[in-house]
Amino acid sequence: MKTTSLSIISAGQQFAGFEFDQLPLHAAIVAACEQIDESADAARLSIMVDPLRAMEYESTAREAKAFAVLAFQGEVPPTVQSWADACGITPQAAAESIILKADAWDAALYAIRDARLKGKETVKKLLDHYAVLLAADAAIDIIQKSVEGVEIS
Repeated sequence: MKTTSLSIISAGQQFAGFEFDQLPLHAAIVAACEQIDESADAARLSIMVDPLRAMEYESTAREAKAFAVLAFQGEVPPTVQSWADACGITPQAAAESIILKADAWDAALYAIRDARLKGKETVKKLLDHYAVLLAADAAIDIIQKSVEGVEIS
C-alpha cells in the first residue's frame, strides 16, 4: 500500500500530501479502503482493458456454454466459430477453450470482489494505523495474486 504523499478527503476534510501514519485514523482508513478499491480496479484492467471487449467475452462465454449444453451439436454459435476458425480447431474444442477461460475470468472476478469487500470491512474495524496498513496490504496482495496466470484472448 502506498504510504507517502497521500491525498484524500475524509469526514469532509481534505488531507493533501500526508504520510499514512500522520493521518488521523479515520482518514488513514479511507486511504486504505481507496487503495484496496484501486488495486481491484487495476487487477481487473490487467486482464480486460476494454469494457466493450468484456461484453464481447460475456456473449462468447454464454454462446459457448449454450453450445456445450447441446452436447456441441447443431448450429455453431458465431463467436465459437470465429475462435475455431482463428485457431484451426473444432467448434467443440473452441467452445471448451472459451469456457475454460471464462471460468478462470469468473474465478478471478469473484476472488477480487471477495478480497476487496472483506479487506475494506476489516480495515474499517481496526483501531491503529499499523493494523490498517497490514490488513490493506494483505487484501491488496490477495487481489493481485487472484489475476496471476489469467488471460483472455
